[in-house]
Amino acid sequence: MFSKIKPKDTILGTIALILVALVMHFIPILGVIVIFFAPLPGIILWYRSKYSFGIAALVSIMVATITGSLFVQTFMIILLLASLIISQLLLIKASKERILYVVSFVTSLVTLGVMIFLQSIKKLPYAHELIEPYKIVVDETIRMQNLDAQSAKILEASVQQMAVQMPSFIVISITLFFMLSLLIMFPILRQFKVATPVYRPLYLWQLRKSIFIIYAIALLVSIVTEPSTTANSISQNFIIVLGFLLVIQGLSFIHYACSIKKFPIGVSVLLIIIGIIAYPLTRLIGLLDLGLNLKSMLKKR
Repeated sequence: MFSKIKPKDTILGTIALILVALVMHFIPILGVIVIFFAPLPGIILWYRSKYSFGIAALVSIMVATITGSLFVQTFMIILLLASLIISQLLLIKASKERILYVVSFVTSLVTLGVMIFLQSIKKLPYAHELIEPYKIVVDETIRMQNLDAQSAKILEASVQQMAVQMPSFIVISITLFFMLSLLIMFPILRQFKVATPVYRPLYLWQLRKSIFIIYAIALLVSIVTEPSTTANSISQNFIIVLGFLLVIQGLSFIHYACSIKKFPIGVSVLLIIIGIIAYPLTRLIGLLDLGLNLKSMLKKR
């Protein structure tokens, strides 16, 4: 065991992870920049020695615990989990889009799960409590402007919708973060002799069919269970996370159709933009593509 530990890598990786934890605690503004590079130490350590990664992870979590910040502790745990996933997928030579799918899916579920847990033990406010200041402003606007009942109802509905869609915002933010972070980190990882893939064209992106089955099960559970129950909350989180992945699958189909029909690049870009705006329809297209293999049907035609 000890022969598999790389002392130099362990020390440097541990110091880097400790610095990440301290920056996130003491200089959160700088942390906005550091966060895009934060997975690097963990990725390199797991790629070279899993034992070294374990030691560095243990020490860094201990330091995060000493800070007394629940946010820093949670951040470090999710960071280390993301680093492990990315590095393991690099070891098995997974495609870049698969790495993006998997790390976004897992970290989104863990993040939402942690949020539910912290809310249940009163360590984190619920969504409606977070938007309470905005609701107060809206109510004040309604009172001052003397709006009619219909306008007031629309504004109040927008506030409720914001609370409902907060998990979706979190999932989208995490996915966009990893999309940008992978673009930044992979060239750096190559300097450390870590083999990294490149993004394939969007029309070649393809989710596994198991996503279709999991999404269908989550939908079924959400229908047969009562709202606000644990099972319903878990199924809703799965629906949100998988739904976003299905949007990407739908965009992949749109790009594939444009390629097959040999549309000009400008038209392809326009259709993809429309697909992003009309994401509920794009999500349905992605679901149908997974279930019925629309790409294959289109190619045969």
